[in-house]
Amino acid sequence: MVAVVYMVAGMSSRFGGIKQLCNVGVNGETLIEVSVQQALKQPFSKLIFITNAKTEALFKTIFKDVYQTIPVVYVQQIYESSRLRPWGTTDAVCSLLGYVDEPFILVNSDDIYGESAFNQGYEYLVNDTKNVIGVIPLRRTIKGDGLINRGIIEIDKSSNKIVSLQETLGINPGLQTEYLDKLCNVNFICLQSKIIGLLKKQLDIFKEKHKEDNRIEALLPDDINELIKSKEIEMRYFIIKDPIMSLTYQSDIEDMKMFLSINNLDKNKI
Repeated sequence: MVAVVYMVAGMSSRFGGIKQLCNVGVNGETLIEVSVQQALKQPFSKLIFITNAKTEALFKTIFKDVYQTIPVVYVQQIYESSRLRPWGTTDAVCSLLGYVDEPFILVNSDDIYGESAFNQGYEYLVNDTKNVIGVIPLRRTIKGDGLINRGIIEIDKSSNKIVSLQETLGINPGLQTEYLDKLCNVNFICLQSKIIGLLKKQLDIFKEKHKEDNRIEALLPDDINELIKSKEIEMRYFIIKDPIMSLTYQSDIEDMKMFLSINNLDKNKI
């Protein structure tokens, strides 16, 4: 059995609303419905949403407790009132502790990955006991000419293993062309359930160390990198075949609609 997990606890401040609920599909579907429908082409055992107290009811309205015959689970990431923001993406994943005992694919809820990515990830988890990240060359993730942040992947080609996952900030694709063909993480991460306990140990240490800082966040790529470096986990990779489209700003809405329309036409031609 394999579960699929969507991180939907963010408030989409840059977008100015809950962007996952924006109607962008060819038949008026919300962004999150489009992604989930792509995912459920595979026989996932469970659909899980990491929510917060403000967003959970919005997603329950759409997906209820069963969606397309698949059980749906809602897990809230706790927002501590003493902090200006939650503890970050590692904390979000640690919210799954006690709710997940099978391998799972963790994805962003504002990215469209394509059906084949879910197929690739599902097949890896069904047939292997390793952790796997879906990656893509950085040049295929560029939109516009602004500075970008990416988790840069370094690999050992002889073993097909990831040796580091480095969150790299402020990359200028026009000037730093050496990054263009590097593989990067797009938060399509296929994990064995035991990694949640390992991340929780790291998170507890991080929280104690930074308990006076109400802004700092524990970032999942950094914590996965620590587990790789300490050899507590092995992480492999596969290259996502289809283009990935993200919804970040209101100005992206028409591009997303066009992207989904074109891909729907291409699929119907097959």
